[in-house]
Amino acid sequence: MERQIFNKIKGMVIVLPLYLFTLLPLATSCNNVTDYDDGYLSKHDMPNSGSPVINAVYAINDAEQQTPLTEAEPGQRICIVGENLNNLKGLKFNTIEADLNETYTELTKAVVLIPSTFSKAHENVIEYTTDMGTTTYKFVVALPEAELYGLFNEFVAAGSEAKVAGRNLQYYEFTLTLNGQPLEFSDISDSQLGFKVPAGTADNSVFAISWTTPQGETKTVTLPFRPTNDLLFADLSQATQQQTDKHVIIEVSDQGTTCLHFYGTITEWSWVELSFAQPSKKICDAASVSQYYFVFEVQNTSGKPLLGSGYEFAWNWDWNNSYLWNPGNGTGLDTQSEWQTVRCPLEQMAPNGLGTAESEMVLNVGFQPYKDYDADFRLANFRIEKNN
Repeated sequence: MERQIFNKIKGMVIVLPLYLFTLLPLATSCNNVTDYDDGYLSKHDMPNSGSPVINAVYAINDAEQQTPLTEAEPGQRICIVGENLNNLKGLKFNTIEADLNETYTELTKAVVLIPSTFSKAHENVIEYTTDMGTTTYKFVVALPEAELYGLFNEFVAAGSEAKVAGRNLQYYEFTLTLNGQPLEFSDISDSQLGFKVPAGTADNSVFAISWTTPQGETKTVTLPFRPTNDLLFADLSQATQQQTDKHVIIEVSDQGTTCLHFYGTITEWSWVELSFAQPSKKICDAASVSQYYFVFEVQNTSGKPLLGSGYEFAWNWDWNNSYLWNPGNGTGLDTQSEWQTVRCPLEQMAPNGLGTAESEMVLNVGFQPYKDYDADFRLANFRIEKNN
């Protein structure tokens, strides 16, 4: 497209191609040519008349500004609407500085990018600073919720280092107590919390971990320590039992409790089953079974990881409602000779609840490898626990 110059002559606008001016005499007067940019200020250069004011915040795609936001996510771009928003000097979300190179401002709006990092202070404010002052606006930066799954090993020995498995932990400040007494964390990452269990801590003690959400809600998760009171069989060797294979023995583990030790080469599709019975006790009914887990500990010898499938648990020989445990989501599991706690949804193996006053309760443990397998692993501490 040809470049054009706008001439304003006697109230008329004449548009002439630029090349025609090369044909005009050099003495031609340009006094009547108006500079289109003369005195023009872009919207983001207009001066503020006072301190900044924030009236509302909207999603960047809410062009009609119909739905004000009270929270957004880290890394999300938003539109701040108000007054005197130009000449931005500083912008913070919960004390974290935003990148001013990622902002666009006008007097009445500012398009900004929420920082991807987050302060654990959870102050829930936007701090907006211009050449004329600073204002704050209540606003929540939503974060992934902290998830605490429990101790890696609920039967860790007193005096040892314990680890709590979790997710999205880096955004929060946690407090820890043991039977109500405060303890310190020795290690914190996004996926785990570490601390030392005080020497002499009694079985069936309770750890409690608390934190505050960005919305100001306090949450607490309780974690059982060596919950021997919850064991289905205090001593497996004393329970009524039946076995179908010589590749399992009952022995005392280094945790001090009896365990099942699977060992030796178990051939492809061989079926190994053990069943343990005791007088039943009422644990939960069908309405509440979803609130419980079937829990146990597992350990494999170094260099002999668990297969990714073949493990099955059932109640009272009801294999139609059994729980199929697939370690590592089917990829297998190497505990590096450490004990690890496994939690299985109880409703998948006891949809109608568990236990009546008159019945006998039988736990069935089955193992069937899909290939020849040189086994050397242990299972221990079968129990039922209520989730938080």
